[in-house]
Amino acid sequence: MASCTTCGSPLRERARFCTRCGAAVAAAPPVPEPVVAAPPEVPELVAAVPEATAPPEPATPVEEPKAHDEVPARIPVTPLSTQPQRSAAALGALAAGIAPLLISVVGNLVASEFARRALGEGAPAGGAWGPVLVAIAAVFVLTAGALTVCGILGVRALRETASGAVRGRPLAIAGLAAGAVNLVLWVAGLIVTVGSLGAVIA
Repeated sequence: MASCTTCGSPLRERARFCTRCGAAVAAAPPVPEPVVAAPPEVPELVAAVPEATAPPEPATPVEEPKAHDEVPARIPVTPLSTQPQRSAAALGALAAGIAPLLISVVGNLVASEFARRALGEGAPAGGAWGPVLVAIAAVFVLTAGALTVCGILGVRALRETASGAVRGRPLAIAGLAAGAVNLVLWVAGLIVTVGSLGAVIA
């Protein structure tokens, strides 16, 4: 509460004169309202946000070459001949099929010469017929051997040429055919020769 500046008596609120001494009450200076200091401005801290960027693309892993992916070294390939080889067995079968005919012709000529000499000497009971018998036996033995070889080689040639990878099938067939004909002639000649020699020597 305000008081008089002269007598010190308490003054009523808004009194212009002191009720005790009558002194004029000076207008009291307005009481300044307390000024509330504004809080200091704090600079806003803006979090440094990195600019939005596209996520980095994942690095493409480099695949190591696998064992089965490796390119093998090129192996030089020898070009195959355009035409298949000729079967050696077929040629052998043809030769063995024709050989008995030549053996028979030569052997018969030799045996005939020996027989002519034996008859000329006029001694059939002696040893003059020995060379004739040897020549004829040699012809039959050699012919039988040639026919055996012809059959073996002919069958082998037919097997080799069955797929067509080897040529010579016609030759093998021709050799087997010639061998079959000579086999028939060999059997017939054997029968005739044995009968003729038996009659002559007896």
